[in-house]
Amino acid sequence: MEKKLSVMYVIRGYPQISQTYLKTELEALYSDYDITIVSRKPSDVPYKNHFPYHHLTEKQAIKDLAAQIKPDILHTHYLNQLNFIGPLAQELGIPFTVRSHSYDTLCLRRKNWKGRLREILERNTPQFKKVADIKANLHWINHELCLGVLAFPFSRQYLEAYGVDSSKIIDCFPPINYELFYSESPNGEAIMNTGAVIPKKKMEDYIELATLLPEKQFNLYALGYRVDQLKLVNESKGNPINITLPIEPNEMSPEYKKHQWLVYTADFELATVGWPMAVAEAQAAGVGVCVPNIRPDIKEYIGEAGFVYDSIEEVVDIIQKPVPEEIREAGFVQAKKSDIQEHKHLVTNLWHQAAR
Repeated sequence: MEKKLSVMYVIRGYPQISQTYLKTELEALYSDYDITIVSRKPSDVPYKNHFPYHHLTEKQAIKDLAAQIKPDILHTHYLNQLNFIGPLAQELGIPFTVRSHSYDTLCLRRKNWKGRLREILERNTPQFKKVADIKANLHWINHELCLGVLAFPFSRQYLEAYGVDSSKIIDCFPPINYELFYSESPNGEAIMNTGAVIPKKKMEDYIELATLLPEKQFNLYALGYRVDQLKLVNESKGNPINITLPIEPNEMSPEYKKHQWLVYTADFELATVGWPMAVAEAQAAGVGVCVPNIRPDIKEYIGEAGFVYDSIEEVVDIIQKPVPEEIREAGFVQAKKSDIQEHKHLVTNLWHQAAR
């Protein structure tokens, strides 16, 4: 039997419940590759059904582990890990790949005057130091040991503007477990939103929407971070939404089926929400989607299988009606573009080419 390729994941925060990109990718690849997972930072809110992993914080400890397992490939998630994976790969002489996400590429966009002023005034804050570090380490993508970076299609222009070789950028939709969520059976009537309670998601808009439709049931599947603050806002409005604390990712499929619509929210001024996996998962489950029109690329992600809105008030008329059948049907097709089984070859082809 042919020996499996050995791949060492060098990541942070595993197994974090909010990092479902990583979870989905690992579940799709784990049986076909000899995968070793190294997490350099513990998770805040771990999920239960995770793979074995090593918690190693020092580079030498990771190099010692690599000397034992002799990986063919190193792999990481997020561009803010380039400052570690690049030098590590160089010292070990092992090629590497990266899957980028939203915040680590959208932070490369040219800002308006307000954004540029904020960058200057807040340049010494942890957030902007992280952005500066990403920019300073993008050169590692052009290194001969970097096989490529998987990125959302909208990210290509930002990466190229910072000098990243276009041949190193592999366009890829978000990875979801399509088979887990796909269901054409009838959906419930409730409205949902989900995600991390952080400023860029502006979930206060979701509460505002719920106050405009008191006869509807609104559910929010909230991830840690600032949930307590949002609960206070909800209470001040008379608790128009139900806030549910984190549910195991593998248990979310039946939750989607309780709902007719997903209303995703975002701060229009920040405009840093990317292509949320929840949108494709909802489409696969037959849920209609409404997503804020914060950038032109949002329409590419939604396709003809949902609505984009310019204000939360616009959503009121949309979600008072059932999801149009043609939009629901289009959603099953659009979500398939995010199926990890359809595009996992984009990263594994790089691995096999390097191992020849």
